[in-house]
Amino acid sequence: MKILEKPFTQLELNVFIDECNKDGKLRVERYDGNVYAMYDYEVFQDGKVMDLRGTKEYEAEQAKIQKERRIEEIYTELAELDKKRIRAVCEPDDLRDDGTPWLEYYNKKIFLLREELSSL
Repeated sequence: MKILEKPFTQLELNVFIDECNKDGKLRVERYDGNVYAMYDYEVFQDGKVMDLRGTKEYEAEQAKIQKERRIEEIYTELAELDKKRIRAVCEPDDLRDDGTPWLEYYNKKIFLLREELSSL
């Protein structure tokens, strides 16, 4: 966490915000006239900055975020594999180095991704 204590100028505030944006992991909040740059696991509670790491709520939220990210990744991978599979259908004689057709290879990868998706 970083703090910009009052009084500060607009220029100082702009520089502070630019520095926080470079990190990409900090969010800027104002509290009691001061400006705070905090990580996602830090919140204000009763006038103090509290670290939520290790709490059940924070861990559950992080698990949910990771699950959502993985779902997005799977959909992106499926879309790319679908494009490759279309080419494999149009060129069925092309074989991989191990002798299996590309279409079979892509179908197996898609099957595995869909299984993972359904388990999420």
